[in-house]
This record gives sequence, C-alpha cells and structure tokens, in this order.
Amino acid sequence: MSFSKRHIKNSTAAIAVLTLSFLLLLLFWMKADWPAGGQDSWNHYLYARFALKHPELMGDQWGKPFFTILAIPFAQFGIQGIYFMNIACTLGSAWFCYLAARRLGMRFPWMVTLFFLFQPIVFANTISGLTEPLNAFALSVFLYLVAAQKFIPAAILASFFPFFRSEGFILLGCSIPYFLVRRQFKIIPLLFSGTLLISVLGTISSGDIGWILTHNPYFKQEVEKRFDPGHGDFFHYLHSQKSISGLIVTVLAVVALVMLITHTVYLLRRRTPEEKSRYCYWLIAPMFLAFFIAHSWLWYSGTYGSHGLIRVFLVTSPLLALLAQYATDKILALDIKNLNRIYAVVISVGLIYTAYKGSDTPWPWKKEATVKSFPGEANINKALKFISDRNLASKTLIHQLPWLNAELSLDPWEAPEKSKTFYIWSIDKREGKDWMPDSAVVLWDNFHARRDAPMPLHEMRALTEYHELAYFPANDSIYDVRVFIKSKRK
Repeated sequence: MSFSKRHIKNSTAAIAVLTLSFLLLLLFWMKADWPAGGQDSWNHYLYARFALKHPELMGDQWGKPFFTILAIPFAQFGIQGIYFMNIACTLGSAWFCYLAARRLGMRFPWMVTLFFLFQPIVFANTISGLTEPLNAFALSVFLYLVAAQKFIPAAILASFFPFFRSEGFILLGCSIPYFLVRRQFKIIPLLFSGTLLISVLGTISSGDIGWILTHNPYFKQEVEKRFDPGHGDFFHYLHSQKSISGLIVTVLAVVALVMLITHTVYLLRRRTPEEKSRYCYWLIAPMFLAFFIAHSWLWYSGTYGSHGLIRVFLVTSPLLALLAQYATDKILALDIKNLNRIYAVVISVGLIYTAYKGSDTPWPWKKEATVKSFPGEANINKALKFISDRNLASKTLIHQLPWLNAELSLDPWEAPEKSKTFYIWSIDKREGKDWMPDSAVVLWDNFHARRDAPMPLHEMRALTEYHELAYFPANDSIYDVRVFIKSKRK
C-alpha cells in the first residue's frame, strides 16, 4: 500500500471516529439538564455574554481572557452557543492529535482520536461552559505544530498558554527543554512573547505593574485566604484515573512512560533516537508529569484554590492520548499476525465502554439526563416564587448563583447604582459599612453562599439590617434556602 493510500485510509477512519463522537455528543447535549461544571460554566458564559458591554472582562484572569474573547459570538446564542463552541473544540482537538500522530509516523494514527475523545473526563465535560476544552484545543494545535516542525508559530501559540488557563504556566515552562534539545535557541524568546504582551496590556489597563500575579485569582486566593479550598490525599488524582483518562488510556500511558525510560539509554550512548520517541520524551511526558505532580501537590497542600477538581485534567487529555498512541505504535511494531485488527477492535469497544462508565454517564438508550441539574434547583425555584408572590421581584437580588443571572438576564457587572443583582460576597460585613440598597432581597443557599461567598448562616444572621422572611428546607440540609430582606426597620 502506497503512502497516499495509507494517508486516505487513516484519515477516513479518523473522520469516522469524529462523526460517531459528534453524534454521541449531540445526544449528550440533547439529554443534558445542566452544563457540566455547574456554576463555573454559567459564570464563564456570563463573562462572554457581557464582555462587549464591559470590555474590561476580556482581560479578567478568572474568566480566562482567550476563552472570554473567543466565546463572545457564541455566548450571544445563550449557553447553548457555548456548548456548540466546546463541541467544536473537542472535535478539533482530536483532529490535531491525529495530524500530530500521523506526522510523527505512528502506526494506526487514527486511533489517537479514540484515545482522546473517549477519555471519561473529555466525554463528561464537553457539554459545558468550562474553559478546559478550549485549552485542550490550543494544546493540540501546539503539539501538531511541533510535530510538523513549525517551531515559530508553535512557540508563539505556547506563549499565550497562561491566558487560556493559569496552568498554562506549567505547560509553557515544560515546552522549553524540547526547543533546547532541538537547538531552536533563536525561537526560545518567542515562548515569552505572548505572556509579556498580555502582561504589558494588563499593567497599562490596571495601573498595576504586578498585574499578572496580583490579578490572578489563584495567587490572590493564596494571599487573601478568603475561603478554605480543602486538601486531601497526594494520590487523589491517581486514584481518580477511572474518571479522568479511563483504564485503557491510563494503562497504555503507563506503558509508554516505561518505554520512554529506554530513551535515556540513547542519550547516554549519544545516539539520536527516532523523532517520535524524542518528541514524547522531551515534550509530551514532561508536560503531563509536571501538570499531574503540580495538581497533586496543590490538593495535598490545600493551596491555590485547588478543590481537588478532576476536570482540570481535560487540559492534558491530548498528552495522554498521544502517550497511548505511542504505546500502541510500539505494540503494533511487534507485527504479530492479526494483532492489528484485533487490537483496534478491542481497544475501540473498550474505550467507548470505559468512557461511559468512568464519566458516570447513562447509556444512550436510557431516559436519564446525561448531566443532571443542580440538586438545589427545586428549592431555589420555590424561593424565587416566594419573592415574586411577595412583589419583591423588582428589588435588587443578592445571591451566589451565576445561573440565576443567566436565567433572569441580569448583568452582574452593571454599575452599582444601576445594578439589580449582586453576589453575596459583595456584602460588607463590617458594622456600618454595608452599601447594599435598602429593601434588597438576599437569596441565601447553604451550598454556594456558605462556601463561595463565604457567608455561613450565623454570619448572615449577625447582619442586623437583614431579616429572614422565609425558609425552604431540603432533604439534604446542604441545599436549604433562605430569603432575607435588608431593612433598617424591624
């Protein structure tokens, strides 16, 4: 078979996988009651929706500048528009992983699309307003550009990684050794160009020379300690691999890492290994391991607002996909009769199964929602009805649920004197310092208000100008909801 025929065959197989995945994601979308990621998804959607009205949001580091800017046109169609954008990012990531594997000469490169798309963390978090799918797409494009030895655009793209997500600092730093090994010394300064440019713009707009750190939400959390993000086992993410990459990709990635140890022998003997091994040894493996170890340490130490969230590993899913593909390439090199066909079929079926099981997603033939709504939604709706029935709907609403701002079309960045909504964290707890308008209504929930504001119930009740009007208990008290009104009169 000529190279051109192999090229067509592999591309056809990759497109078939993308088509199947697109149909499954559409089904996932149709059956979702809520975006994956909950309130964070709603918040990112709000940033993009109101960014044209409030341009300063485009540079907000919590919103992630590149996500906010690129999501603006999609957000005008509501949260559904963001879902479409993230589906496109996910499918695009798989395609660029395929192009990278093909460029490196790996056997059956189309399989990398399976290794990417059917990781549980990808499957479960695409239908969302989260920033991880876009970051994974940017990383996939970078990996392809490097594989194609298009080093200048690759370096420029990598230089902007910290503004797709803050973990981009790790990915950016871990890309430097590869460029050094490839003796691309003149290109290395380009790796800092984007970060320098955005930092200068941020400094000019804010007047703060330390903007890149002082306005980073995770560095701010470490300085201010506004809430306790919790901490846990250093091996938390290792134990969670069933829900992150799934059994098959995890095993193949481990096999790849073990195989890459042999690359050290080439280095000691001063021999040049094949490009795909050098690529995985100096770029893919360091990026993934540094990201994994960093997040494990953050959760163990309880620093930088980690919360132990596993969805952050969607960012590194292209790296794991290419590691699994590298292991597959080496296994298929054994050239055992019928191994190729059996391997491809077994792996394909196994990946789909582990994606559904690992992401705790109901099978397509079941009537269950693929992403269930916020468990406290029913109680929130009771509170909203109470507010409406008491003719308080026109009053300023104070809460801690970005979803409500999206649902009620409220602009959380409106000028204070015009705003009809504030988050509970804006209430100044100091005696005589609260500037909230009289008759403002507070919708306090025992989950987000207590954790994110943070405003525990005893502190809410200690605010003498706020009086409790209603209480909506839940079977699980964490979803209790209370309604308060601000009034200087009893």
